[in-house]
Amino acid sequence: MEKTKIIAIASHKGGVGKTTTAATIGSLLSSQGKKTLLVDLDAQRNLTSTFLGTRFSPDMTLYEAFCGHCAIPICHVRDNLDIVPSSLDMGALDTVIASRIQRETILRQLLKSVKDEYDWILLDCPSQMGIITVNAFTAATSIIVPISCDAYAAEGLLQLIKMAEIVSTGLNPVLDIDGIIITRFHTRRSLDRMVEQDLRGHYGELVFPTKIRENATIVHAPIMSLDIISYDPKCNGARDYAGLLKEIEERLK
Repeated sequence: MEKTKIIAIASHKGGVGKTTTAATIGSLLSSQGKKTLLVDLDAQRNLTSTFLGTRFSPDMTLYEAFCGHCAIPICHVRDNLDIVPSSLDMGALDTVIASRIQRETILRQLLKSVKDEYDWILLDCPSQMGIITVNAFTAATSIIVPISCDAYAAEGLLQLIKMAEIVSTGLNPVLDIDGIIITRFHTRRSLDRMVEQDLRGHYGELVFPTKIRENATIVHAPIMSLDIISYDPKCNGARDYAGLLKEIEERLK
């Protein structure tokens, strides 16, 4: 098996499509026969709900694994797709592990025993740039950053880049930011075109050519506890993410 790609999907802002990106890319990869593991690092547990349902209540979640009570818990979703579920307790994790030795490397150690079983591992990060995100950056081989087209689109991006540089210097020398995804794009809205132009002007080829257009399926699919590929594989969002995945795979070769 080729070396496992571990991708942290991160942004300093909420509502930019981190979970949608993780869920859709994960679904596409698994449908292509690539063994994929999704890791829900967010206390809102939206990725967990998308694949396991809102009423699913596992005995062990990523929180218990971080606390040392169990190995990393993996739930099977379907062929080639597994998930590590999150819980609301993740919101208190910064405080709980504050005094732990090497607390920045807990996730990397948890993944060590299972990563060789997967082609791709996607880490759905919380919006806060705290110890959980540091763990994700320490474990990852690359970072992908979704950014929505609003007036404050790039707000926090410099902070994320600075954190990535700190982690790559001290904890994870292979880490790099491999791309910025423009999400929730309205083709007819002038603000969106201005934001796109600004992002491409500042970050050049780091911004993926494919944009993720805003469409109702992206909103409706999670309500049905489905990723958008399973909900409507022909919608604009599904087609956009399929194009994006080709670009991601080419960039990470």
